Amino acid sequence: MPNINIELNGYVADVIDKMVDDGYAKTKTEAIRLALFEFDQIHKLTEDELYQKAAQKMLSDIRSGKEKTTKYVLKQYA
Repeated sequence: MPNINIELNGYVADVIDKMVDDGYAKTKTEAIRLALFEFDQIHKLTEDELYQKAAQKMLSDIRSGKEKTTKYVLKQYA
């Protein structure tokens, strides 16, 4: 995968920062990837096989410890 540098400002930068601040993504890069993934899920731009490969790689990285996950627990308010 090629590396690129993107300068974000205004609304787009605010959305990416909010995704990171609220814990939807760990980094700005991950936030951008999640946004692109969701866009593709809605518009069906790529084949399902690509999702399967990406999911398999992600699960493999989690199992091997390369990718860390965070367990979120919903707190009940009285």
